[in-house]
Amino acid sequence: MTSQFGRRMEIAGWGHALRTEAEVVRPELVTRLRESLLSGNGIARGLGRAYGDAALATDRVWQTTRLNRMLRLGADGLLTAEAGVSLGEIIRLALPQGWTLPVTPGTQWVTLGGAIAADVHGKNHHEVGTFGQHVTEIILCTADGDLHRIGPDQEPDLFWATVGGMGLTGVIVEASLRLVAAETGYLTVDYERTQGLEETLEWFSGNDAAYPFTVAWIDGLSTGRSLGRAVLMGGRITERRELQQGTEVYPMPRGAIGVPFEFPSGTLSRSVGLAFNAVYYGMHRPERQKREAWWKFFYPLDVADDWYKLYGRRGFAQYQAVYPPEVGARELRALLERIHKARHPNFLGVLKRMGEGSPGLLSFPRAGLTLALDLPMQGERSVELFRDLYAMTADLGGRVYLAKDAFLTQELFRRMYPQWQAFVHLKTRLDPHDRFRSQLSERVGLSGVR
Repeated sequence: MTSQFGRRMEIAGWGHALRTEAEVVRPELVTRLRESLLSGNGIARGLGRAYGDAALATDRVWQTTRLNRMLRLGADGLLTAEAGVSLGEIIRLALPQGWTLPVTPGTQWVTLGGAIAADVHGKNHHEVGTFGQHVTEIILCTADGDLHRIGPDQEPDLFWATVGGMGLTGVIVEASLRLVAAETGYLTVDYERTQGLEETLEWFSGNDAAYPFTVAWIDGLSTGRSLGRAVLMGGRITERRELQQGTEVYPMPRGAIGVPFEFPSGTLSRSVGLAFNAVYYGMHRPERQKREAWWKFFYPLDVADDWYKLYGRRGFAQYQAVYPPEVGARELRALLERIHKARHPNFLGVLKRMGEGSPGLLSFPRAGLTLALDLPMQGERSVELFRDLYAMTADLGGRVYLAKDAFLTQELFRRMYPQWQAFVHLKTRLDPHDRFRSQLSERVGLSGVR
């Protein structure tokens, strides 16, 4: 079914565990976006990399990928672009000119607007903070069709509600971002292996100041003394003087491998996960240094397009939470053991150290550790496991990432995000008819609250 603005079709979160039907509107001009805003309710959507239902709505979604014009890149590294530009496109434009993103998540296929709306973080959060903290200005289209020019010093209340606000204050149509200098397109990465969780946490404590970028692949399926063993990576941008003569200074990837079809559900079983983790751990020798192109270090999963198909029709969901600094090995061990007790497969475990959070009212990062695990969906037993993990997270004083979430309840959301009332107050003033709403906002109580 089509209308003057778009057509109704099935859409899904990146994990494909949650799907819905909505009218998808793809405006090419801001004037067309403003017209369509006045005749429907819904949420903005970029490249659809939110894992759960943050970019799903049953009425309408405004897909911004045609609002993708690069507008300016100044000699000082200040980039201005429309919101539908992807982070990968920014890198391809800016890197040959000696600039790169100040912060990036684990995929380059996130739009500029989506990165702001989720206030994404990266492997360098402990040093430079979140993506939104490097944004100097946003042009926001609100529910009445008006355009607001906002920034940290111009309508700061609206700016910090929009940064991390999951698209609920309006549609970001343009933004300016302060890039950082990069001498090359390579990273020098030190690899180490740990034997268990305590040793993994000790490495983070001792290496925060040693590397601009730190991350750990963590084995979420090992048990006993090996529980929490990890491959640790500490990286820095390679200096030009370190390259051999004739080396391409700013390399670019050739392309990605396509995943042609959805695998049968259950292919990625617990036994497959155990085998994969053992191989991955064994192939990384301890105390090894490598030079890697930017896409291999920052975006290892982008080597395959549509990699969610590996999880089959039922899809997957991700548990990502951040815990306060006082949470240590004992508490993380209890979380991992809860997954073991359920005998539930999990893949792609990632552990990172976080620095101080941003002023964003709904921004996810805070000081401490963040753990992310992909779990193939196996019906109600998976939902029950997520509920238990979320309750344990709240009891530890932590919070889950709204851009990854699929199962958070209103009660737990309010415990995890204490500034929710300030956000709702501002949203109600700005959007009195609750025009911007997603399935996430309805589930956690950010829509329909007065």
